Amino acid sequence: MLETATLTPLGHQILKHWKRYRPMMVEKLEHGNQLQQAIFAAQELTGNLLYELTVVQKMDYQPAWEIATREWAFLPDEEDQPQLSFDPANLDPHQPLPAISA
Repeated sequence: MLETATLTPLGHQILKHWKRYRPMMVEKLEHGNQLQQAIFAAQELTGNLLYELTVVQKMDYQPAWEIATREWAFLPDEEDQPQLSFDPANLDPHQPLPAISA
């Protein structure tokens, strides 16, 4: 997993956010040696969705940023939403993006 070592500033923001708001998830991912892979996938998917919304669909940057980061990056607090609609350990940076229109 050489590519997982290349976290961007967004990847570091995701890690910081996850550690603060989803510490049990982070602990589970660390225990399974899947944290770096999950963060890398979240970073790539978020960037791809942001590109899709701003460049392809011509959405303004700020609303596109809010949509893209809410999807995989800046997840809700574990106390507010204990279960996610996806398993971060199974994120694939090449998976299809959700259908979101501007």
